[in-house]
Amino acid sequence: MRDPDGFEEYGTVLELLEKDRFLVEMPNGHRVYGVIQKKTKIELSGLKTGDKVAIFFSPADMARGIILRKLEC
Repeated sequence: MRDPDGFEEYGTVLELLEKDRFLVEMPNGHRVYGVIQKKTKIELSGLKTGDKVAIFFSPADMARGIILRKLEC
C-alpha cells in the first residue's frame, strides 16, 4: 500500500540500469532512481530511454520513487 502522504510526479527515463531500475529526470532538472514493482513489471517491461513516466514518491525518500505507469504522449 502506498503512503497517503506521498505524491505523484512525472519525469523522463534517461538511462536503463540493472534489475528494473531506471534513472529518471524530473521537469525541474533533478535526477532520481525509479524502480518497478513486481505487480507492474509485465506492463512496464518495455520502458526505454525517452519514455515519459509517472512516479510516486514517499516523503521519507525523495531520491527514489516507484514507477507507476508509462504516460501516453
